[in-house]
Order: sequence, then C-alpha cells, then structure tokens
Amino acid sequence: MTTNMIDTFRGYVSVQECDEMGHMNIQHYIAKTSDSSFHLRDALGLSASDQVTSGLGYVALEHHIRFHRELRVSDLVGVRAGIVETGNRTLIKYQEMRELLDDRLAATFVVTCGCLDLNTRRLTPWPDAAQAKMAEITTALPDYAQPRGLPPAAMARNVSRERADADNMFESNRSAVNPWECDTNDHMNARFIMSRFSDAQGHMWAAAGLGRHDQAALGLATATVEMRLIYFSELNAGDTLYVRTGLVEAAEKTLRYRHWMFNAKTHAPVCAAEGLGLLFSRETRKAVAIPAQVAKRFRAV
Repeated sequence: MTTNMIDTFRGYVSVQECDEMGHMNIQHYIAKTSDSSFHLRDALGLSASDQVTSGLGYVALEHHIRFHRELRVSDLVGVRAGIVETGNRTLIKYQEMRELLDDRLAATFVVTCGCLDLNTRRLTPWPDAAQAKMAEITTALPDYAQPRGLPPAAMARNVSRERADADNMFESNRSAVNPWECDTNDHMNARFIMSRFSDAQGHMWAAAGLGRHDQAALGLATATVEMRLIYFSELNAGDTLYVRTGLVEAAEKTLRYRHWMFNAKTHAPVCAAEGLGLLFSRETRKAVAIPAQVAKRFRAV
C-alpha cells in the first residue's frame, strides 16, 4: 500500500471523554480528528491564518467511520492523515487513529471535504498551491477502512421533516448551538453534531425497549461500530436544532439506526447519520446477541 500520510494528532484519553460504557465517547473521536484536520490544513497551506487573506475554508461534506477497538481512560492516541482522491472543489482524506503504546488500530475515517468560499458559503476550486501539496501526501485506502455494513448506498439523501414523520422517526434531541461549539468557519463543528447524535443514543435504546437502567441491571453496554454522516447545511451560534431518530433493522448482534438533524426554525436538514450499533457485556467486553424483544421493535417500524 502506497502511503505518504503525515502525523496530525497526538493526545490522550481523559476521564471526562469517557461515558458510562467505560470507553471514549464517539464525539471525542471526531474532536481528535477535527484537531487532526487543522494540521492537515496547515500542510496544504489552508490554515486558519491563511483564511484571513484567502477567504477560503475547509469543510466536511461526508464521513464514513469505522470504530475498530475501544479507547479507554489513559490510552495514548495518535492520528495520521493523507489524501486519497482530489477533485476540482473536493477531496477525500483518510485519517487513521491508533493507540500508540501497542499500535492498536482504534478507528478509521474517510472524509469527503470541500473548499468553502466563506463569503458566498458555496464550494469553490482549490488553490493551485494546495492541489500541488495534496499530491505530496497521497495515500491508498487500506482494506480495513472499507465499508463493512454501511456502503454508500445505505444512506438516505432525501431527508426531510415530512419523511421523518412518514417513517415514524421520534424526537431524540432538542438543543441550541453555543458560540464555543463553532469553528473557524463560523459554523457548528462536526464534533458537536456528533455530540447531539451521541445524546440521542440513550433515547434510541429506550425506544428499542432496553434503556440505560435496564442495560446496567443486565450488565450490558452499547457501542457503535460503523457510521456514515452527510452534512446538508450549516448551523451557526444561537441556532436551535432538533434530532429525529429511526429504528431501521436488526441482525443477530447489530442494530441499524438513523439520526436526522434539523434546523428547528426552518426545518431544513442539517445532517443525516446512519449507524450500526451493538450490545456487549461489561464484564467480557464481547458482543452479545440482540434480545428478541429489542429486535422485534426494530423490525416493526
């Protein structure tokens, strides 16, 4: 495999980044790769300071994420990144997250990004200098980063409040965008979009008939193993939002669900996420079969 990836993040898993499952919450995977992206931008000559003169930003359009292993308190984390494919206005980057003490693969991220004109808020061609630098850090996509249960066709792109109503998707989050959740593009950072989807998970499992209290009593915990996200529009500081969640289907040990985020004032779609989740034993950390009563609720929608 040809790779010219560069180091873009080095950090640590702190206690406050972990949830009741005993592992790092999914929003912090995005937080660390967001920091990684800023270093990649620097390498391409598209840093935050360059934005002041160029008027160009760097924005995520789609994410495909696979969570390969748990990260837990005190783990050391590193991210390397490279460019898989370039276009006139977009690129596909690859980010690989590992636990550094034993070189354990933790997560892989394949992200479609665009060059954002900060005045028009539309995509625009990459500068020639940036495209030249992209060619210096190209990488092939490894087999273990390829989709496993969520190919591109799995994503619903015709997202609307009307379709959410028709599909019996229920509200799982209602909140607002804080100024500190916005980045140098002056819009809500992807980390905080993921935080809302993380918060929605508890409501999703409750709707499936296995809420957090029941899970704890049974010695069970939950994890997401794969996700896809599509970003449709921006949210800015002060905007209000809500998330609608749907139960899609159940297999022996995995559940497929979706979260759709909307602007609460305009009802315009902001982001859609499709995920594969599972239950695991808190004691053995191994996946367990989905209980029949839970699978039945997924198959009934």
